[in-house]
Amino acid sequence: MDDREQLQQQMLELIYGLLSDQESAELVERISSNGELAREYAELKERTELLAEVTKVSSDPPNYGEWKRKAGEQDKPTPKSVTGATWSTRTLQTLSALAACLLVAALAYPKLTFNEQQQTAALQKQTQNLANDYLSLSITGPSLMATEVRNEFFVSVENAANQPVDAQVEYWFKSPANETVYYGLTEAKDGQVVCQIPADEVSSAAKLEVIAKRGNVQSTLGLDVKAAPPKPVAILQTDREVAQPGETVNFRAVVLDPQNQQDRSANVDFLWSMQNNRALNPITSAERSTLKGVAQGQLTIPAFQSSESVELTIESPELQNNFLQHELPVLVDRQDAGAYAVGSQNDAYGPDNRLGKVPAQLAAKPEGGNLVAGVENRLYYSNQAMLPGAAPARTQVRSAGQPAQQQQDETAFGSFRFVPQPAEEYTVEVVDDPEQPLEQQSFFAKQLPATLQVNNSVALANEPLEVDVRVAIPNTTMALVAGDDYATIGHNVWDVGVNAPITQPVKLNLPAEATGAQRVQLYSLKFDEATNTQQTPELIAERIIYRIPVHRYAVEVAGLPSQASPGEQLDLHVSVKDEYASPAQATLGIQMERLPDVTPNTQQPLGLEGEFLLNQRVVLPPTANTLPDDVRQLEQDRAYFDQVLALSDWRRQTSAASSEELLAQMPPATSATPEETSETPVIRRSNRRSIQTKYQQALAAIQQQWQARMDDVRVTSRWMLIIGGGVLAVGLIGLAVVQGRRKKAVWAPGLLVAFGSILWGMFSLSLSLNPMASPKNASYDLVAVSEEAKSGQPAVAEKLSELSATISEKAAEKSMNNAESNSQVRLRSQRADTSPAVAPMMVPAEAGRSQMQSMGGAGNPFERGGYGGANNQPVADQPAATMPMDAAVPEVAPRSMMQANAKQQTPQPILWQPRLTTNANGEVNLPVTLPQQPGRYRLVIDAHGSGRLGTVVRYVEVGSPEIAAPTSPAND
Repeated sequence: MDDREQLQQQMLELIYGLLSDQESAELVERISSNGELAREYAELKERTELLAEVTKVSSDPPNYGEWKRKAGEQDKPTPKSVTGATWSTRTLQTLSALAACLLVAALAYPKLTFNEQQQTAALQKQTQNLANDYLSLSITGPSLMATEVRNEFFVSVENAANQPVDAQVEYWFKSPANETVYYGLTEAKDGQVVCQIPADEVSSAAKLEVIAKRGNVQSTLGLDVKAAPPKPVAILQTDREVAQPGETVNFRAVVLDPQNQQDRSANVDFLWSMQNNRALNPITSAERSTLKGVAQGQLTIPAFQSSESVELTIESPELQNNFLQHELPVLVDRQDAGAYAVGSQNDAYGPDNRLGKVPAQLAAKPEGGNLVAGVENRLYYSNQAMLPGAAPARTQVRSAGQPAQQQQDETAFGSFRFVPQPAEEYTVEVVDDPEQPLEQQSFFAKQLPATLQVNNSVALANEPLEVDVRVAIPNTTMALVAGDDYATIGHNVWDVGVNAPITQPVKLNLPAEATGAQRVQLYSLKFDEATNTQQTPELIAERIIYRIPVHRYAVEVAGLPSQASPGEQLDLHVSVKDEYASPAQATLGIQMERLPDVTPNTQQPLGLEGEFLLNQRVVLPPTANTLPDDVRQLEQDRAYFDQVLALSDWRRQTSAASSEELLAQMPPATSATPEETSETPVIRRSNRRSIQTKYQQALAAIQQQWQARMDDVRVTSRWMLIIGGGVLAVGLIGLAVVQGRRKKAVWAPGLLVAFGSILWGMFSLSLSLNPMASPKNASYDLVAVSEEAKSGQPAVAEKLSELSATISEKAAEKSMNNAESNSQVRLRSQRADTSPAVAPMMVPAEAGRSQMQSMGGAGNPFERGGYGGANNQPVADQPAATMPMDAAVPEVAPRSMMQANAKQQTPQPILWQPRLTTNANGEVNLPVTLPQQPGRYRLVIDAHGSGRLGTVVRYVEVGSPEIAAPTSPAND
């Protein structure tokens, strides 16, 4: 029965009053709201009334008896065919409905089981928690520990995701016998911790073991360490600067620890040789071992006619400088000492120019030794006027592509700041007129990873060293190292990633015991994570710093007037105090001599402090030729001292196993430049790779579990589709058979859905779920990105290659010319000029005083130093200068000291006390008789002991009042 027939049936029931009140009200409301139904109802009611009238007229009265009889009869059963068809239809309909529900569930099951965002977050959280279950350690430390100072090792603690984490760190320094030498317990903050070992325990340590703990997780890493043997250094001093043939020269060697200045014991051999003869002769009368750190002896100069030079040598395998030489000029006439020194200075520092004088002398050098393209560089210069009374000329810098930039003021020293372009040549010039420069030096900008700028190169030893590293090429590992040629006293190793700032501030906490001149080097390191080893580092920058001693002696002299009479008796009172102004017992070395009438125009710090802290470690620039005689005066003018150090070079010590080997080979004539590579002074060990392997295995297991769960869901959903589709197909086919074609609109679409579900479940291998990506291990490396650094890299590669080849050819040609002109090379180690390097541009960032004569500084006048590869280029062509000690080798040389003229008088020194000990109050009295010869005399007193040094220099004028008053500090 369709809806229309049912509606008509309800209308009839309404007409005859067979409906309930509620059904009647609903039907009336429906009819009244629909006009068409209202018309049909009206027509139907009219027909019903008409039919009732007709029935009343034509029909018989009802036979109620018959009705009752029929009502009493039992109902007849329904035919079996009709009953079976109804049950089958309902069963198939129910089965099809259940199958349809199963299909819906199959489609919804994956989405309901896996929420993409929630499950991804859950996986990330699980992997992050897993990363915290693995700790990796990285240890960085000196490859050769300094024995007499505190040493530090930096430990980095990271989780498996390379994120720094806090942890408790225990470390043990152990001996070769696996006995604990030193134990430490500390906390790592932000993944960083420092493991220290005191100076007293350094020599016993052979291995460092570190354990990091974080909750129930721990990681262990070991590192083999070694310490430099505690080899001291020697300072060789004589009782005079210039000797005469036949004189007996007193000398002493002071043996000190290079880091803490403690006096050391050592067995030493003293030898001597002539300038023109390499044969070494032992001085048998000298002491063979030190006492209170001092060994002394005497040498009688052989008699000869021409001016020569004697080399005093101290040799000992127990010393770092195991072959130390001291040149002593020997003059026939002592009055020629001043002229000799001036001549030596001119020969050592360069050829004379016009009128026998060089009008200007220039020393220039980029900080770090190289111009690095793409980042800001600082170029130091020192311009000294050589003509008497002349002011410093103007200094400027220019390049081929840019106009010249010059000083605002004519100053003796300063610096230029600028960003050089790759492969560009920059020239520093001293100009007096626009036509022709007086002096110039050229530099090429190179593509190196970085350069450095030291902010406090002259500072107290207990202050941290502050350095700005300017990165030009990112994605590298940097190592900043402080120390000397023998051991490392401070270091820092860090990774520079792609997004780090160009300027990387670095701070080194150096031990306070390490004083004097030290060397700071910047390396570029490359580590092989696969083999846990590091490749040969690249030395990219180097400069010299100075650490002012905190612990030092103050030596005072009383009883020495500024002027005295010949033969006057003096009673000198010497007192020694420490930095707290408390009396201190010390070992003194006292020397007094007469200065030449013509004083050479060169000066450098004197005494034990000057030699130990500065002169023996540094080759000073030629423009620093008026340094004060007291190194403490130089320390007070830090700006100028920084300038001197920036232009200086590190002095490489001559070392050999024996004197025979030294005689068989030429001593090194060139010094290492920042371009050279050497064994890295720092080492790094890490277990990151092994930890990462374990972490990746655990991570793969977790991901496999998640993947297995997803596969189970896919398989379950596929079988649900197949089963549901099959059941639905069976049910609909049955309905089609039972209901026939008249119900085709019902079962045909469902049958298509069923077969589609079966096919989809059979041939679909994956659901429409996005793959769940594991959280990436973010890298937190810092790297400097510089547009300037990126510019010109491929474009200038060929140009750089050509420039390097040209420079190499010029250097080889120059070396050949020098080898031909200098047929003999002195046995003493010296630095030779290297090939031209590169120079800078911009306005000077700092300027000094208008006159440099008030301070200034000079290296050894008998030794020539290089300046970071820079080559002086005087404009006027001059013949090559001959080294003052280069002379032809005579056919016959003195065989022994017995050939000296024994009849010639050998004047005794005025005052020579090589090893004098003060009393417990740090005092000593010295009676001195001044000589009869008028002149200017200099008194130098050195003190050492308890890790402290002290030097005092005083002057006295003896005799004629016409002699000018001394310019030295007051003697009171």
